[in-house]
Amino acid sequence: MSFGSMKLTHADGTMHHLGIDETMVAKRVLLTPDPLQVPFYAALMDKAEKVGEYREYVTYTGTLNGKPLSVMSCGFGCMPAAIAVEELNHLGVEAMLKIDCCPTLQPETPVGTLLAASAAVRGEGATKEYIDLSYPAVADPMLLGKLLDGGVSAGLFRSHDCQSLETPWTAGGRERIAYWASLGVSAIDGETSALFVIASILKRRAASLALITENYATGEHFACLDEGKRRLFAVAVEALLCC
Repeated sequence: MSFGSMKLTHADGTMHHLGIDETMVAKRVLLTPDPLQVPFYAALMDKAEKVGEYREYVTYTGTLNGKPLSVMSCGFGCMPAAIAVEELNHLGVEAMLKIDCCPTLQPETPVGTLLAASAAVRGEGATKEYIDLSYPAVADPMLLGKLLDGGVSAGLFRSHDCQSLETPWTAGGRERIAYWASLGVSAIDGETSALFVIASILKRRAASLALITENYATGEHFACLDEGKRRLFAVAVEALLCC
């Protein structure tokens, strides 16, 4: 059975959750969970204007190097990320790339590393409502390849609804970290698995790129956050605008 998704809009034609229509968004969208981070990334574009701010979804659209580009918050967690992917699909968006600051579980991964998700462990509940766990959460090969061409590393992410349970500061957290690290998981986040699963079902390109700002195995923290986010943005948009 094919996947069906109904396009729900307000009376003015804007999407029910995103609050934007087809004229307000580019075909290539950079996603980030935190709406407060969107203006930072939009300021790195040649020209960008806020076109939407509705619920957790803040959208700026403009250009970079003469090419249309949008930056939008997708909310924290797989449920709002799933909504974002579905509604962007209805607006004709062809490729989405999520950027975020994430912790690593692997001691050999230094803070400040840019790490692309080759795939994600589906440790959340949202995607199970779409398709059973036999369906993989994998990055679009072309978009992932463009990121790797940009010099970043690739690793396995784990998307989880309760990320705080997999930190060194919670009861049983170190044991959970050690378990997933032993299985080769490189980073923890909250959205990548939904992005990959739903984009794959809808035949849209999707990738996820993280700036590693903490190492749970070594206790390291990354100090130059703004500098790192600028590098994260530059690598992400170079790949996104080439696909």
